[in-house]
Amino acid sequence: MTHSLSKDFYTTGEVAALCSVTPDTVLKWIQTGKIAASRTPGGHHRIPKDVVIPLLETEHMLPPSGNTDSFQYCWEFYSKAGRIPDGCKTCIVFKSRTSRCYELSKPPNNDGHNAIFCKASCDNCEYYMTVHGQKINVLVVTDQDGIVDELNDDSSRYDINLRITECEYRCSMMIDKFRPDFVILDCSMGELRTGEFARQLYEDPRIPFVKVILVGPKSEIPSECNKMVFAVIKERLSKGILPAIVTGQR
Repeated sequence: MTHSLSKDFYTTGEVAALCSVTPDTVLKWIQTGKIAASRTPGGHHRIPKDVVIPLLETEHMLPPSGNTDSFQYCWEFYSKAGRIPDGCKTCIVFKSRTSRCYELSKPPNNDGHNAIFCKASCDNCEYYMTVHGQKINVLVVTDQDGIVDELNDDSSRYDINLRITECEYRCSMMIDKFRPDFVILDCSMGELRTGEFARQLYEDPRIPFVKVILVGPKSEIPSECNKMVFAVIKERLSKGILPAIVTGQR
């Protein structure tokens, strides 16, 4: 598909509208170097047309559906030859990048996703039947070797797909395919390193709605991460914390 754009430069809001994403997502693309942008004298970003055109071509292309070994968004599940159905692009689920579309059908008074696009009952939906009940994906970042066996034991007893790493590079590589629902950062890695991990996860455009949780004593938790994390657990990472966090008991 060839796109014809009338301007030489576009605002983050205009690019967001063209790509059916939020302006915050476009800002994250800029911050992480995914797309190039210049700044106006007033400090606003402007994205050149030669950057926007390939972005439009790639942002609506996805891997073919059919792989149910790992979590898929609903628009990926129903994509044909890697292309998102046109109807999905106008859906509130796609625009908000909601991990599980059926969660938006829960609000009362018909305010959920059924009132916006999807008219089918979740009970009769092939995607719902495939994804509902899949294990929760959890990525733990820790450099404590002694805790690994305990975390693996917890994950085997509960509905948790667990990945563990201590390396920034491996963390990024895992996210490329694993798509965690939660990322748990062990603050015993040190305040500076934990803060840098949190910042990288917050700015990663691949996981805009991941729940980052800091775990550690109050003295080890970096205060500058407050706006970048979902929750803080002020105790050491240990056996039993993982399932408690995932089930909302912490």
